[in-house]
Amino acid sequence: MKSKTLLFILIAIGLNAHSQFRDSRVKAGAKIGFNVSYFTRDVDLFDDPVEPYNFFKNSLRGSFTGGVTLDIEMVKSFTFGMELLYSSRGMGYSQKNDRVIIETKDGQTKSAYNRFQYQVDYLELPLTVNYNFKPISSKNMIIGYLGFAPALLIKNKTKLDYPKSDPDHEDQKADLGNVNSFMKSFLAGVKVGESYPDTELYVDFRGNYTLSKVFNRSTNDLGQNLDTRMFTFTFAFGVKF
Repeated sequence: MKSKTLLFILIAIGLNAHSQFRDSRVKAGAKIGFNVSYFTRDVDLFDDPVEPYNFFKNSLRGSFTGGVTLDIEMVKSFTFGMELLYSSRGMGYSQKNDRVIIETKDGQTKSAYNRFQYQVDYLELPLTVNYNFKPISSKNMIIGYLGFAPALLIKNKTKLDYPKSDPDHEDQKADLGNVNSFMKSFLAGVKVGESYPDTELYVDFRGNYTLSKVFNRSTNDLGQNLDTRMFTFTFAFGVKF
């Protein structure tokens, strides 16, 4: 709930900024999207796991991102971009739950799964250099960009979810320790969209790799690995004014 409230506040700031920037070289906006992220190495409970974690398999954490954007025209076809985003990231693991069978609406059955997540969320400030491959006179835009993103840790939790119809287990949440409070990342992406008289609409495909390690220790107190970085892939929708 807190993360959704922060996302709403960031987008509201972006919409309000629209009225503050009248210079045609400056465009404020907002974006919202979906993250898929994973650690580069198994960590903690899943580094040489024992019961009850030894049958979990690597998965991904799907989560959301969103916030405000600002683009400043530099020279022909080049812009400098700044964003302030709430970015949910982490890692997921899943385990087949043989106690539960899910019946679909069409009468078919499918397996149920227990799902474990490392939830590592940041307030992120991506800084990018953008190049539009389309002529300035074109209504369409194809923009490639590279950038650097410092970020502050907002949330560090673990969560274990069981199927709702499993009577023998309850969902579990816990704090996740030893997480770096400041993160640095390299990012690259492509934006594809259209320009209108007063707005621009686009979709944004982005890859992000952490230059910093996720944890501030190489092992936990039990000697299990904490040495990992993180990949995140983002698909987002955006608007500029």
